Amino acid sequence: MRFIALMIISAALIVSPVSAGADPGSDQGSLDRLVALVLERLDTGDAVAAAKWVSAAQTGTEPTIDDPGREAVVYDAMARLGAGLDLPEGWVRQVFAGQIESNKVVQRGLITRWRFDPAAAPGSAPDLASVRPVIDRVNIDIVDQLAARRAELSAPDCAERLAVSVFGVFTAGNTDALHQAALVRAAAALCAPR
Repeated sequence: MRFIALMIISAALIVSPVSAGADPGSDQGSLDRLVALVLERLDTGDAVAAAKWVSAAQTGTEPTIDDPGREAVVYDAMARLGAGLDLPEGWVRQVFAGQIESNKVVQRGLITRWRFDPAAAPGSAPDLASVRPVIDRVNIDIVDQLAARRAELSAPDCAERLAVSVFGVFTAGNTDALHQAALVRAAAALCAPR
């Protein structure tokens, strides 16, 4: 199902109504806020990767990307928050699996880049304790947007609507290929299962 959504979003980006001159004020842009939040969460991957890189360098170990304990805390907390807004638990967990996995795409991409280009690697990084409150705030905002945009995210044209918003991020020119690929991965998890 996620693969199909990913393919639809990718295909829709190619033939996006935005590129064909669609009205940017139309309802199709209604998922822009949600996509902006997903991108904000995704951008924390840079700081997380840097913190993991620097920590691993200090201990002489390999950076560890996966953190099953922390991931479980996020899944459970967001499922509880979603339940309070009458959102299906499976959907909320699907959305956050997409967010977490896309963040790992960024982390893996950056760490691989730094392995091949040590001069580009960070020498210092923020403490993860300073990044987590940002992630926690954005997570809550994402759940709020899921509730506010449930009709669009449950509609048959959800992937196309998301593609319009994702394409808007791409055309703004503020993301590189790594973050764009991760954004598509994260967006593919947003549509509610039918």
